[in-house]
Amino acid sequence: MFKRESKSFLCQRLILLLVLGVAQLQAEVLNENSQQAKFEWPSFPWTRNKTNKNTPSSLNDLDLKNDYTQMELANFGDFDRHPCRRVCQQGQSMNCYYQLVVHNYQRLGPECQRCQQDERACASENCIFGDGVASLVMAVNRMVPGPPIELCENDTVVVDVLNYLGESTTMHWHGVHMIRTPEMDGAPYTTQYPLQPGEVQRYEYQVDRSGLLWYHSHVGWQRGFGVAGALIVRQTRQENVHAQLYDYDLGEHTLMIQDIFYNYNLQEVRNILVNGKGRNHLSQLPDNDNRHRYERLRVTPGYRYRMRVVLNGIANCPVEFSIEQHKLLIISTDGNDIEPVLADGFFLTSAERFDFILEANQYAKNYWIRVRGYEQCEERNLYQGAVLSYRGSARTELPQGSILENPNSRSEEEDSVWVNDYRFRSPNSTDKSSLRQSLDKDNNVGTVALRSVQPVSWSRYTKFLTYYSSFGSRTAPNGEVLFQIDDISYNSPGISLLQGRHLYQDDGYFCNKSSLAREGRNCEREQCECTHVIRLPAYRPIEMVVANLMENTHPFHIHGYTIRLVGQGVLANANEVRNIRELDRRGRLSRLKDDYVAVAKDTVQIPGLGYIIVRFVSNNPGFWLYHCHIEAHSVQGMVAVLKVGEDHQMKRIPARVRC
Repeated sequence: MFKRESKSFLCQRLILLLVLGVAQLQAEVLNENSQQAKFEWPSFPWTRNKTNKNTPSSLNDLDLKNDYTQMELANFGDFDRHPCRRVCQQGQSMNCYYQLVVHNYQRLGPECQRCQQDERACASENCIFGDGVASLVMAVNRMVPGPPIELCENDTVVVDVLNYLGESTTMHWHGVHMIRTPEMDGAPYTTQYPLQPGEVQRYEYQVDRSGLLWYHSHVGWQRGFGVAGALIVRQTRQENVHAQLYDYDLGEHTLMIQDIFYNYNLQEVRNILVNGKGRNHLSQLPDNDNRHRYERLRVTPGYRYRMRVVLNGIANCPVEFSIEQHKLLIISTDGNDIEPVLADGFFLTSAERFDFILEANQYAKNYWIRVRGYEQCEERNLYQGAVLSYRGSARTELPQGSILENPNSRSEEEDSVWVNDYRFRSPNSTDKSSLRQSLDKDNNVGTVALRSVQPVSWSRYTKFLTYYSSFGSRTAPNGEVLFQIDDISYNSPGISLLQGRHLYQDDGYFCNKSSLAREGRNCEREQCECTHVIRLPAYRPIEMVVANLMENTHPFHIHGYTIRLVGQGVLANANEVRNIRELDRRGRLSRLKDDYVAVAKDTVQIPGLGYIIVRFVSNNPGFWLYHCHIEAHSVQGMVAVLKVGEDHQMKRIPARVRC
């Protein structure tokens, strides 16, 4: 049977280690406490409780090129005037300091007075109007989504996260590899202990890559309540392979799409918002009624703009994105440049991102930016809009007509091109009623068909170590639906795996499908719940074949790595998915040719009753989360941990437990 060492036993072992000579930890704690004693946090007028608890270091000790200690930090709540928001220059990296205050807030809260009648008053009142429905949220610096952070590649980032919630939190920097700073990844009980109410944690790391990244809480449903924001990392013009394709790259042209629930009704998706705004589906008002609030993007005729979109998906709601009467030149996905694809639109599953170039070549008026939800969102006929507003048009006017010409059935133009469509047909399927006919045509550009502009980091004849895994679900005896990886539902450990890895024995603390099988347990037939850790060797070429045992698409995501997608498809039935290892042995799973420059991503959709094949080099030893990025699924167990390498190959981090 799987056995877990108790938290108290781990505390005793830590005390024993300290007695035997690990006195360095005590010195660090004393030094940390002395720093806390001489530091006072800036006050925040929208909070009642001030704290200086567990401050990692003094702000005055931070070596920054810009002396932020002489500034009023509260003035940079939205970072619009932050010095690191700049045009990137060669050889000019910066140290960039930010504060993120995570706190309870409300859409249409008591601060909303004039905002309800005058949209221009919302910013000054710090009112979150949303879709006009009062609902509890968790905000970052009084914003939902949180303020975008804009940086240049190779900047060093220092972020103090202040937890004013009534529960613990962390902050994950989605897409940042954290090669030298694995303890900054923000995965609770994997790379750190959660930040408790009233505490402050400093995250410090170097951004060694560019692209559209983002930050979000990795605790419970907090991402769904609003704890998320964009992290935009730019390059110099000399390093930017697509720089000649556009004229402007503006931070305000970044869109975060999110499906939302109201208050604590977590299982029922109620709307989709774009940058926290959108039409109210509870009303019978037409889409172009001015009582709705929409995000507006301003453009000047004749210019080309780089725009960015990320889906903060909470429920199983893939979305379709397009802009009325405009083509989109798609140049990047998940922050990784691709060979440009001219398309009418694209699809997103949770955590996926696309950058595209929009040429403002239409008549100067206002146009709908269209977002349509599928799966759970389609059941409620949820869609949303934003406004592309040309200069020269009336700033306050809305586009004519509905956001979707026919919200119940999308137009099927023969020559339309769509990228990353989440819907795949089984090879033996005869039911085409729910799918576009263009899925069988060359103008549907699947994820695996995208080409990276960066060559892969391995040679043509590299032999990969192949690992097989699966996403699935099980109904517990009490009726609860448990989501699983490799037929195991994840139980969070009582200790941070990276920080405390010398305090326990792996074989007694972890489990995986192999270890449970050695104990005589068959997780296909019985319920298995434990701290699921999959071991991978470090510095080896790794291939993962991940099957989806369910009929719905799931977004696959691993921390610490960018992966290359070399295979993706749908199988005939559930039995074939269960026997995917044997199918692969018989050559039934197709892979891209070795000379194809496979697309680089950090989040990939696994088709229903299908599979993906991804490759990477395991050159980042550590403990890295591996999970479905639909928040409802990860909260209910669709999580595992990849232990890459041995303990001695990982960064040495002082062992800590909360006794």
